[in-house]
Amino acid sequence: MAGPMEGNRIPRRPRRAALAVPAAGALAAGLLSAAGAVSAAPAAAAGSPVGYASMNGGTTGGFGAGTVHEHVLSEYWPGSGHGSPGDALYELLKEHRGKSGEGLVVYIDETVSADGFSESKMDVKDLENVSLLGVGERGEFDGVGINIRNAHNVVVRNLEIHHVDQGEKDGIGVQADSSNVWIDHNEIHNEFQGADKDHYDGLIDIKNGSEYITVSWNHLHDSWKTMLTASSDGEDAASDRITFMNNHFENVNSRVPLIRRSEVHMLNNYFEDIAASAINCRMGAQVLVEGNYFQRTGSGETEGHAGQIEGAVGWWYGSDETGYWNLVDNAFEETPHEHLESTTDFTVPYSYDALSPEDARAQVEQNAGNGVIDVTP
Repeated sequence: MAGPMEGNRIPRRPRRAALAVPAAGALAAGLLSAAGAVSAAPAAAAGSPVGYASMNGGTTGGFGAGTVHEHVLSEYWPGSGHGSPGDALYELLKEHRGKSGEGLVVYIDETVSADGFSESKMDVKDLENVSLLGVGERGEFDGVGINIRNAHNVVVRNLEIHHVDQGEKDGIGVQADSSNVWIDHNEIHNEFQGADKDHYDGLIDIKNGSEYITVSWNHLHDSWKTMLTASSDGEDAASDRITFMNNHFENVNSRVPLIRRSEVHMLNNYFEDIAASAINCRMGAQVLVEGNYFQRTGSGETEGHAGQIEGAVGWWYGSDETGYWNLVDNAFEETPHEHLESTTDFTVPYSYDALSPEDARAQVEQNAGNGVIDVTP
């Protein structure tokens, strides 16, 4: 485990030019163009996920079907008979239900706003083979969350989702036995300081039997409740086999993530300004915490439930049973960590290349969030 690192606040690096991600067949095959990319940047633009979403047959979204239906939202919705881009997208998804063997790809280049949307959330429900892909920085969900429910082979990339305070109040929710979901290169945020802690829910919540999920290269910031892998301590509430890699968690309070009863890989993430606590392991969870950079993470206070220090990794706030963590090559700056040691030897069943914590932070600062990959219809 890396020792303490000293230094002042690291200035934010300017983002590089967008990394090209071709459409249709090239995206499905993972063939990429990333001219001028520095080391590991092609991984940021990859056309297929690393981690648990690469297992169980892989995750290809709408391109993983014999017949692929592609729509550009700004071209589709004006003549669709629906009053807003959100309503048109909702009906496209609804019409895709039951079409086994067919894929749906929607290039989102409009704002889906709660003000013009007839539903409380965007349902990706009871379907398979779907990709929701933001175009440039135009794909935005303002006050509308995406609810992935009982769905298989779903990709959500390059969107901004923010201030979701209706429906289930999650930026992205994955639940009800959904499987093979890739959430990549999105920016998801609410409010933290000055907001009531229950006004919004999580930025990404994964629960109720969902599995084989990768959450990668997202910028998740400004929220009281960040993420969880189960809705309660009960066995039926938990999800499993989840990879969180190369994400930037910034200016949030806690649940980064809250993990119950799950096998989870936390790989090469950058944690910055986490007010209370970060990786909260409970109810027998097994977590590999590898190559992460923790900067100003945790209050350093001793939490009353189990007497553990609030910081990068621990067991806090209420559950009767602890979880377990395997700490491998992490770095800590202005973060309580001297008390930490591994409590399991858990590892993961897939191949991957890990960056050093310092390289991971640099890559995440440049390449996480939306508008970095260039998704072209």
